[in-house]
Amino acid sequence: MTLPEEGGAGSGAEDVARPRGRGRPKVVPDTVQRDIILAAAWRLLLDAGYGGTTMNDVVAACRVSKRTVYRLFPGKIDLFAAVVDLHRRSMLALPGEYDALPIDAALEAIFQIDIEEEADRARMALMTLFVVEGRQFPELGRIVREHGGDRSHELLVEWLERQRTLGRIEFGDAAIVAKMLMDISFGAPLLKGGDGPEWPGGNDRKAYLRGCIATIVNGLRPRGG
Repeated sequence: MTLPEEGGAGSGAEDVARPRGRGRPKVVPDTVQRDIILAAAWRLLLDAGYGGTTMNDVVAACRVSKRTVYRLFPGKIDLFAAVVDLHRRSMLALPGEYDALPIDAALEAIFQIDIEEEADRARMALMTLFVVEGRQFPELGRIVREHGGDRSHELLVEWLERQRTLGRIEFGDAAIVAKMLMDISFGAPLLKGGDGPEWPGGNDRKAYLRGCIATIVNGLRPRGG
């Protein structure tokens, strides 16, 4: 996942792009506004934490009008939930179109094994923040579970069920297979000293995960009758 540049391109961070001369100003779509606001919120949360970030800070950082920010995100908790959603998509690339790929390649893409180091550091840093802030603000833990892990599991189950319908894989319980894949890939990183997650596989994480996925996929392949 690549976060939008702060302030957007050109005057894209403004609620209204002011053209020269006459004519109506162009209204920036809500989807663009949301991306700008979320990118600013992501950075502010990493810098100051949940308790140290205010909605006014977000307004100042993204240069979107206060009215627009509150229209799209009525409160800080709503903004936090949206950041968790964004983070979830950086961890698990679903929904997505992967039917044309072999199952192992599809899973590698879904779990973003080849993510760039800078993007990986960004998502790791936010995951660490979720762990730390969840201890201080219990309501955040519920949001992280619902918008993060639970939603990821739901989407992965749906994808697995679709692949079974297409006859590409066979298994018993999709929920169990999905949990297994998530635990192997990122659901059970070790927290050493409380400083942050350490992914399984260490420096060879990509090779480790590819090997795990290959092993699981081999067990999911349809058996000839």
